[in-house]
Amino acid sequence: MRTKALLLTAALSAAGVATSMAQVYSVNAVGYVNLGLLPGLTLIANPLNGTNNNLNTTLALANDGSEDGTTIFRFDTGSQNYKSPIQWIGGFGWFSADINEDYTLNPGEGFFIQNLTTPSHTINVTFVGEVPQGTLHNTLPGSFNLSIRSSQVPQAAPLGDTGANATGSLLFPALDGDTVFVFNSTLQAYEQPYQYIGGFGWFSANVPDPGPAGPTLPVANSVFVQKTGPLSQDWTRTFSVN
Repeated sequence: MRTKALLLTAALSAAGVATSMAQVYSVNAVGYVNLGLLPGLTLIANPLNGTNNNLNTTLALANDGSEDGTTIFRFDTGSQNYKSPIQWIGGFGWFSADINEDYTLNPGEGFFIQNLTTPSHTINVTFVGEVPQGTLHNTLPGSFNLSIRSSQVPQAAPLGDTGANATGSLLFPALDGDTVFVFNSTLQAYEQPYQYIGGFGWFSANVPDPGPAGPTLPVANSVFVQKTGPLSQDWTRTFSVN
């Protein structure tokens, strides 16, 4: 019940329908990603390394007031709860009531964004920066703690694993009993959980179920992750655009 409650805390207040469409363009190590957010909640992520990865430069919205109220919900893995909401104020930027809020958002961390525009319209955002390269590390807490995570490499691919389902995947370090929760922005609801079964791969009651390779994670999207085992685990990728 606690897991379900935590997952639904932000989603319960959603109104309308949301979706996201991403296009990726890259020349050498520099690129940009276009993302369209319809009204409602979407689980997204910063797919590129910007100049400083501060929200006010990485995810700046309209300054004319038309996108005021758009809200970001970040999940704190330490407290296993949501941080204070961060809202967009045209002409000012992102604002949180928490004076200790860190507005840095690096690739690999996912978050909810809620489009509350009135009248409602699609929010078009463009992430600009360098494609993360080299050996990349993304910490996944253990002991069935929750985190919102995304691929640090801007690729649309199944989560996969590091074994039989590794080819063409995001090389997620899956262990028996791991669970991921995919938020469907069109339905404004979570799909059935995907659980990893050792010796088989990912399984869910969703129709259709993508089978052992698991759900495909679009570029600039993220999922809730719940890892089994007592220790944190490293989601490692070694990547180069050359």
